[in-house]
Amino acid sequence: MIRDITKNGFTLAEVLITIGIIGVVAAITIPHLIQENQKRATVTKLQKAISILNQAYRLSFEELGEPSEADLIGLNSKDYFDKYWAPYIKSALYCSDYNVCGYVSKNPYYTDESHQGATMDSVGYVRPIFYTHDGILYILSAESSDIIDNYSWSVTVDLNGKEGPNMYGRDVFAFSRLGDKGIVPAGYNLDNSEVNENCSGIGYKRLCAEKIRRAGWRIEKDYTW
Repeated sequence: MIRDITKNGFTLAEVLITIGIIGVVAAITIPHLIQENQKRATVTKLQKAISILNQAYRLSFEELGEPSEADLIGLNSKDYFDKYWAPYIKSALYCSDYNVCGYVSKNPYYTDESHQGATMDSVGYVRPIFYTHDGILYILSAESSDIIDNYSWSVTVDLNGKEGPNMYGRDVFAFSRLGDKGIVPAGYNLDNSEVNENCSGIGYKRLCAEKIRRAGWRIEKDYTW
């Protein structure tokens, strides 16, 4: 008697359909997972940057005090950096201009629409620029004002330096320096509507660090990425 043997298995069509379904699922989920990982990494580096700044600033303030207007006028950016910052930040590398920092322009930072905010031009300002060993770039800018000893301090942080995308709210964030209160995200004293509007698809995104801070150091779903 001839035994009827039936082989169990998948047809080629079934295999191709399964592979196609896996491909579609991967195409949907992998970009989302990558983006979520990028967001988490951004928040981690942002917290690290502000921690480094505040630790260095507090040590400098305790030892040297806040520089006066006369100090700022008498010091150039390199001298100011060497005196007030370099001793308190491990492995900080000073950048004398945008080329040394690895950028192709002195105005490298963008919103979705145009150039905005920080420049690397030090002419007429005390504006030291430096890297730390982890690749984060810092721009400390003192501009004439009536806020602190006739000077207003802003700090721009580029979390991955020249690597890009060099866009506010993605890898570039703005902070303010408040004398003995330390360094805080720009917009710390504004209401939620102002912060949310600025850090949106139609805003300049200079207040995005504050939006992230108010969300418990998270990038939430309504964040324009």
